[in-house]
Amino acid sequence: MTKIPEETIEEIRSKTDIVDLIGEYVQLTKRGRNWFGLCPFHGENTPSFSVAEDKQLFHCFGCGASGNAITFIMDIENSPFTEAVSKLAERVGITLDVSVQNRISNPKTSDFQHMIDAHALAANFYSHLLLNTVEGEKALYYLEQRGFSRDLIEKYGIGWSLDDREVLTSLLQRKKFEMKEMERAGLCVMKSDGTGYFDRFRGRIMFPLHDDNGNVVGFSGRVLSDSKEEAKYLNSPETPIFEKSRLLYNFHHARLNVRKTGKVILFEGFMDTIAAEKAGIMNSVAVMGTSLSDTHLTKLKRIANQLIICCDGDNAGWEAAKRFALLAAQKGLDAQIALLPGKMDPDEYISVNGGEAFTEKVLGNPYTYMSFIMAYYKRSKNLSHENDVLQYIHEVTEELATKVSPVERDLMIRQLSTETGVSSDALNEQIIKKVGQQAKREKANPSIGQASQIAVNMPERQQNSIDRAERLLLCHLLNDGNLFDRIRDEHQDIFMHDEYITIFVKLAGFYEQTGEPDFHRFAESIDDRELRKIVMEAAMLDRDPEFAEQEFSDCIHHLKKHKIKRRIEEMLHESKEAEKMNDHTRALELAREIIQLRKSLSAM
Repeated sequence: MTKIPEETIEEIRSKTDIVDLIGEYVQLTKRGRNWFGLCPFHGENTPSFSVAEDKQLFHCFGCGASGNAITFIMDIENSPFTEAVSKLAERVGITLDVSVQNRISNPKTSDFQHMIDAHALAANFYSHLLLNTVEGEKALYYLEQRGFSRDLIEKYGIGWSLDDREVLTSLLQRKKFEMKEMERAGLCVMKSDGTGYFDRFRGRIMFPLHDDNGNVVGFSGRVLSDSKEEAKYLNSPETPIFEKSRLLYNFHHARLNVRKTGKVILFEGFMDTIAAEKAGIMNSVAVMGTSLSDTHLTKLKRIANQLIICCDGDNAGWEAAKRFALLAAQKGLDAQIALLPGKMDPDEYISVNGGEAFTEKVLGNPYTYMSFIMAYYKRSKNLSHENDVLQYIHEVTEELATKVSPVERDLMIRQLSTETGVSSDALNEQIIKKVGQQAKREKANPSIGQASQIAVNMPERQQNSIDRAERLLLCHLLNDGNLFDRIRDEHQDIFMHDEYITIFVKLAGFYEQTGEPDFHRFAESIDDRELRKIVMEAAMLDRDPEFAEQEFSDCIHHLKKHKIKRRIEEMLHESKEAEKMNDHTRALELAREIIQLRKSLSAM
């Protein structure tokens, strides 16, 4: 793969005015030497996002986001490094080598570029058939009757596939694509006799599916008439470039609006997203006929503070909304649920009631998780029947016992009491009993409680002396190659936390490749945004080179002491377990090792 020369990257970075660049995304006001505005990476009311014109760096004192012009584009647009550099190169009038430009794509898909190229060709072909041919007139009329403007059709790249078995296949062959690869890409299907290929999509309105960088990686084809003989929608199969568990429909369009508002709307189907856009809602995405995955939620959490889940109003939609809300809560996302009346889907509701009603009455009045849960359990019950009342109380109190704050629990108990006629005291007593039962289950199987807390607790780890020591040590390693060499030779396992260990390994590779410290280039080489943030925070710490040796030694000393203390705690636990198992030999060995460790600790 052709690389962008280092001197070109430096020229692009130095010629980019970071204030002008960020000013296109954030309203900045100058205060003293720096510029300030509302952080685009998290929701806030008081500006804590600072841009240092002299250093050409940005930093948010609220969420910790930090970086330079290149990493800003990487973060704000979720772009890979080469794409961000290419965008800034064009901005400052620097022309990149053609071979470099041709390789700027999603790193994962670079090995499957022919598949990407073939999908781009197919999408353009389908679009041409819809908008410019007699064969596409019927499909175009259908879309126009459904409220699709020409601008909307062109924005989403909607097209039409001819009811012809081999028209796309012939085009791909004429363009010299390897047909076995096109079959693997999901565009063609091999004939049963093995003598050739035919088109997967025929006689359907074609909706391209894009990856995060806007590349077409698949299609969803809809028949014009709702025939029982064939499926209403036909989707591309999973391929090396299209994975349902990774792709969110419209993510590449919605990303910037989501970052600006801090809010993302999640639909079940991509037609709902297009309907929402017709209604002026520009921050929605949809899953592609699959459940919400951990990868989906990770993407959304990086760009949004609040998630509004809007599923269909039928039973399947309620079930999907419950699954989505629970998964989002476990991931630490603030999730609310917008409910639709009857059995309507968002597309249908907007068609009948209009976009304004959808925005105000549905999205404007979302339920909290517990309010939704109460509505979920109540919808199938008749509360004039005692058995239904008891079942309703049992289901809601199970949820209240584990998933809400004391204040929300009190509010829900009052509502439950009003709905059922059961006193708040009796309901509270039942919840206390369920909390006790839950505690017993967790004590019997500690992993139950631990698993539910990991996702919540880990990202919010507070800065303590260990964090500060690791960050200061990393600051010195980023700025001084000689200190890094000493760490690598004498204290290779000094870092405590996984993210710092990962950064240390990456930094070792960077120094081997470049030989010189350059925290800008190192940060730009890291794909993971959270790791990049840690690197830039460390690099921006104030440090006095005259006292570098003393600070370096103090950090090493502090971290070594903590490691010994942690090892003593682990061995004490092992010793107790050995005694329980009557393994006295092992317990004695551990006791001796603990004594030696304590001696080394006191000598430090």
